[in-house]
Order: sequence, then C-alpha cells, then structure tokens
Amino acid sequence: MVHPQEVDVIVCGGGPAGCVVAGRLAYADPNLKVMLIEGGSNNRDDPWVYRPGIYVKNMQRDGINDKATFYTDTMESSHLRGRRSIVPCANILGGGSSINFQMYTRASASDWDDFKSEGWTCQDLVPLMKRVELQLENYQKPSNSDTHGYEGPIAISNGGQITPVAHDFLRASHAIGVPFSDDIQDLTTAHGAEIWAKYINRHTGRRSDAATAYVHSVMDVQNNLFLRTNARVSRVIFEGNKAVGVAYVPSRNRAHGGKVHETIVKAKKYVVLSSGTLGTPQILERSGVGAADLLKKLDIKVVSDLPGVGEQYQDHYTTLSLYRVSNDTFTTDDFLRGDKQTQMEASQQPSPEKARLSSNCIDAGFKIRPTEEELKEMGPEFNKLWNEYFKDKPDKPVMFGSIVSGAYADHTLLPPGKYVTMFQYLEYPASRGKIHIQSSNPYVEPFFDSGFMNNKADFAPIRWSYKKTREVARRMDAFRGELASHHPHFHPASPAAVKDIDIKTAKEILPNGLTVGIHMGTWHRPSEPYDASKVHEDIKYTEEDDKAIDDWISDHVETTWHSLGTCAMKPREEGGVVDHRLNVFGTTNLKCVDLSICPDNLGTNTYSSALLVGEKGADLLLEDLGLKVRLPHAPVPHAPVPKGVAATQQPR
Repeated sequence: MVHPQEVDVIVCGGGPAGCVVAGRLAYADPNLKVMLIEGGSNNRDDPWVYRPGIYVKNMQRDGINDKATFYTDTMESSHLRGRRSIVPCANILGGGSSINFQMYTRASASDWDDFKSEGWTCQDLVPLMKRVELQLENYQKPSNSDTHGYEGPIAISNGGQITPVAHDFLRASHAIGVPFSDDIQDLTTAHGAEIWAKYINRHTGRRSDAATAYVHSVMDVQNNLFLRTNARVSRVIFEGNKAVGVAYVPSRNRAHGGKVHETIVKAKKYVVLSSGTLGTPQILERSGVGAADLLKKLDIKVVSDLPGVGEQYQDHYTTLSLYRVSNDTFTTDDFLRGDKQTQMEASQQPSPEKARLSSNCIDAGFKIRPTEEELKEMGPEFNKLWNEYFKDKPDKPVMFGSIVSGAYADHTLLPPGKYVTMFQYLEYPASRGKIHIQSSNPYVEPFFDSGFMNNKADFAPIRWSYKKTREVARRMDAFRGELASHHPHFHPASPAAVKDIDIKTAKEILPNGLTVGIHMGTWHRPSEPYDASKVHEDIKYTEEDDKAIDDWISDHVETTWHSLGTCAMKPREEGGVVDHRLNVFGTTNLKCVDLSICPDNLGTNTYSSALLVGEKGADLLLEDLGLKVRLPHAPVPHAPVPKGVAATQQPR
C-alpha cells in the first residue's frame, strides 16, 4: 500500500483503543482518510497471536520475542528491597489484546463514576459496553445482567474446555466464604467466584484481538484506512498550538551520525495519541506538551505547560504461588515443560472447542472484599484507605484471585510434577509512579519510576489475599503440597511453614507405590488420597510470619500489564492533561484516547476498559467531525463462518 503524505486523521498507536478509533472512523465514512501508526509488527494471522494457549511465550524476555517493550525502573527501589521492577508493554498491532492473558473482566460501576467527568458515568458507558461485545452462545452461562452485548465485534466465551480443577477451585472458595456467582462481571458484584470468561472465539478457537475486530475487517472491504507498522511516532507537529501532523521514525534505531531520520505525515483534521500509558506522555513531552521546566531543560519548545503529563502512573500488582496437585490432574505442565508428544497432540487437535491451545487454562477466579474481622488484622494504613475508598462503594473488590491449571514459571527450574498457580491481584493500589523523557531523541530511554509498593497501605491486602488463596488450595481435592520456592520464607518451626519435599530425594528414599503427595508432613498412597474435607481450620500467622510475607511481596510483586493514569482526564489546575472530550489542554485538534486518561484506577483486566475508552473516543471524534458511528452487519471477511454456525454468532 502506498502511504499518503496527508490524511484526515492520524491515530498514533495500534493498541486496543487505537484500533477501535481507527476502525470506527474509517468505517463511518469511506471518504475519510485515516492513518494508523503502530510501533510493532502486524499481528495478522500470526499463530503466536491467534492461538490462545501459547500466550505465555509472548510474555518472555528472551532476546527473541519482539512482541513487547520492557520498561525497567531507572532507580533501585527501597520499597522492593533494592529491586527494580520491569513493566512489559505490547509492541505489536492490537497491543495487549494480541498477547495478553485473554481474561474478560469489567471495571465496577463506581470506577467510572469516580472519574467525575461529564459523559463518563457508568450509565453513560453501558451502551458502549454492549456495542463492544459479541457474547457467544448467550454469554455461555446464565446471567441476570442486561449489561452484556451480543452483536459486537469482540467474541467472549469460556474458550475451549474448562479444566476440572476450576470446579475444584470454586468448591474450595465456597468453603472459605466466597460464594459462587453466575456473573461477577455485572458491574456490581465485588465478592464472588465464577468460571472466568475469556477473549476467545469458541467456534474458531482464536483469540479475540482488537486489530482483527476493528482494523483488518475494515481494511478488507475499504481502502481509506492506511496502516503503518514498525514505526515509532516521535512527535506531534504543531502550527502554534494546533496539531497538524506527526513525525515518525523506524522502530529500530537506524540513526547515522547521531541524526534521527523522520518521516512527516500531515493531518487535516485531528491527531489522536493512543500509544498507551507509557508511550503517550513521552510523545507529548517530545512535542512540547508537559512540564515547562523539563521541556526547557531539554531545549524543547513549550506548546502547552502541563505538569501532569507523565505523573500519577498506576498499575495493578500481582504475586503468584505454586501448589502441587495430583498426577491425574489435567494441567499444561507437560506442554510447557516441552514434552514432544504432548505438544504434538495439542497442535494437531482439530476441534477448536476442544483443543488445548484454544484456552488460556485460567478457568476460574474470584473477586473478594475483607470481612470486619479480617480488616482488624490489616493494619492502620489499609484501614484508613478502606474507610476513604472502599467502605461506601460495595461494588469495588479489593483483590482478584485466579487459578492457572499449570505452573506459570520456568519449567526448567521446577521439580517434576503437576502444579496449579494461584494469582493474587491488587486492583486499587495507593502507590503511584511517573515516567518522563530524558531527551528529545525518541530512541533514548525515559526516566521511569513504577512506584510499586511505595505506599505501605498496599502490603496488607496482598498479604491477606495470599493467605486466602493458600486456604483455597489446601481445601482442593487435587492439592498435594506447596512448592517452597514460590512461597514466603517462614521460620521452619512456624505453623505457617510451607510443607514441601525435594522430589529427587523422595524418589530415592520412598518405596514403590507411594505418591509424592504431601500435606502437613504426611504421606498418601494412591488408594488413600488427600482428603480436603478434613481441613477445618485456617493457618495461624504470627507477626514474624506477616513480616516474611511482606518481604516476599517486596521481592516478588510484579506488574499485571495494566498501566494507566499518566495523562489524566481532570481539571487542568488539578494536574489534568485532557478534558472530558479527551482534548489536550492548551492545544487544538489533538486528543488522547487510551488508558493514560484514567484519573483513578479501574478494578479490571484492562483490555475491556481500553476497548471502552476507544469506543467513547471514537464517538467523540465522530461528533466533532459531524459523522455517526456505522455498525457493520456482516461477519469479519477473513474469519469464515464454520459449518453449522449462524452468521450472527461471528465477530462483526
């Protein structure tokens, strides 16, 4: 495709929100020329993208994978005991939707209401939520909620087969006081467990990514959407304070003699920044929009003095713990371990709804809030936050938890056996970070401070949720012990001490016929499996045990790839960067449309929220352009309808 030197609208960044904006605008008017510029490669028909079960590979930093860019803290953090956190960001068309865990989660109603911005209440956004979703097979489970959609471009299902260990998890969760719910994504439920839906088209077995749904589908039938991949937007070009185009460079540094070779594209109507929470503020600052002191220091002409650019970085934090399960439990461990027979069988399964690789094997999870008794043990810092933020908003969960049917870890470092992974996710951290450029050169790494755990209030809920998921694991029928290397280092004499064994040693000393299942130091023959129903009391933890958990959190807490908040939508005098129509303060014809605009956190796996922000941004742009959204009424051209499947069940 020949790329024009001038278009009507330029969208900078091909993540979920950018794909929505580019696709909706181009489809609304075939005469409107739209260019989408993405720093990563094209995701179209890439098996590493569309096969849901191999998402783990896309998260690895191995020198081969180029689907993610890794931001590392510039300084060591005392809050992480001298560690530097690493935050991967997608570097591929479709953004995180092309490589993420595919977990379908929605923010709570109060999350959107907390934005306190005209047109952004939950009630305002529900119609757009419905517009996004194509819930295959009537949401695949009963739901009394009328907030779900059934004819949108994004397919959501349970994906492939649900592993039996998921039901084991739900039963054990109920035993510790987390009730089963048919739908905890109804915008109001904050304490319940469910079979977790996924961004997977059950009938094709493919991932539901934003580029396939919004970009490729339009480019297949129209010629007014121009896609430029492997190109990094360097800066916005201004005439006065009016955005009139962008300059971009090759994603790989090809500078010669220190010179950066830019390509200029003009925009007659709008420039839209959608390069994500960590990318958008850098483009703004290189363009002269940001804190004047910083820009002058870097010899960048100030277009708009906005000190809020790059500030208030937020994320969700996760820890994970591994548990041994019985050898007859279905897990992904043999596949991930590299067992050739298992991998061959998985790759050759023809039926999408039964294929192993058509699922992420994260089949169950919960949202939880602490009880009054549990709050008493969570310390003054968190209790203050609870009273100010959570107490009067019963729809906000404090933590998420989920189970992975396998070890989310490097299997070359694990003993033989089968495992499940318990993830604990902190949804509303009080900690904050920041990101700022250190040069006008787009290839120079920015200053980055993730801010992880720099507010003490964040330790208590993670500590609490570790204990909760540990109690769930102990009550599962499949439970056979704990992998000590993936748990806190408790004193050996403590009742909380992890019960584990060295597998190699066990094989040498145990007589034939004994399993490696261990619970509280006891052995079990195959005819005498561990009985989870006999677990009646929770583990008791001392102050020393809690300190061990907190140290473990500092040493192991990680990002969930849910960055947001660095270009907040709030008043300029409060550090805001965009107004309620996503216009950048002090400029014209420039909007930000991605999760950087969030003034507060969202309790969700953020793909759903990025799509929603994209739909809202597209509507605002169409209004400004005097156009209306046009909804397709035919299946995506390059996703053929399988035999026996109605066209209405396919992504649009």
